[in-house]
Amino acid sequence: MPTSFEFVIPENFLFIPANLSYISFCIFVSFLLFKIFRSKIFFLVCVFLALSIFYHDIFLKYAVKNFYSLTSYNSTFLKKAPKNEYGRIESLSTIKVYSYNIKQLANLSSSAKHAISIGHENHIEKFIDIPSLEYKFKRYKYKKIRLFLNEYEYSEESNNKFEKARFEIKVEKVKSLLPSIYDEYKYRFIDNSSNEVLATAYYVKFLYKKTLRHKLLYWNEQRDKAFHPDDIQNFDEIYKKVFME
Repeated sequence: MPTSFEFVIPENFLFIPANLSYISFCIFVSFLLFKIFRSKIFFLVCVFLALSIFYHDIFLKYAVKNFYSLTSYNSTFLKKAPKNEYGRIESLSTIKVYSYNIKQLANLSSSAKHAISIGHENHIEKFIDIPSLEYKFKRYKYKKIRLFLNEYEYSEESNNKFEKARFEIKVEKVKSLLPSIYDEYKYRFIDNSSNEVLATAYYVKFLYKKTLRHKLLYWNEQRDKAFHPDDIQNFDEIYKKVFME
């Protein structure tokens, strides 16, 4: 019985020639149309439209990134938080903004607590509330962890676990302009003594979704991450303006 052999080319070797062939085809067809209509603008539009058949989500993600970076859309800075003579705000709650695993916090060492305190004691006077996060019964459960700072770490006031933080950062998911392309989260910096919103910030998370190029041009999630823009946010910038400057 003769033995048959099947020659299989790995997809990694097909990715580059497949995509280069398609890009070349788009340019070639657009060039033929340019020869007919004699318009450089028409040529560029044709190339862009042809490439958009397979790469439209990549183009949109870079457009969204530039739009948010240039306009600070859904972000406002109204005023700085009042500070004491040492340049510190009174207290801050960051529940649901930062998350630490409950199991890790249960055994949080003194050196780890000290490292967290060091990062905040220069601009927060009394305490910071940080959240822990546990996934149980298909639901996320938040638990407040209060770290006292500066001299309050050793004072009698550190026994007060029920005092409400003067300032608070809240986050919510808002409707994005392109729901299939990205998710958007909005942060609000609030003064609880007056219920005043001091500023807002954004976080844009780009989504991964299989498209036509994944079927025909040998794309996968790893290649998408290599060519797509990183998630963008201005939370750090707004945080510094409101609480640290």
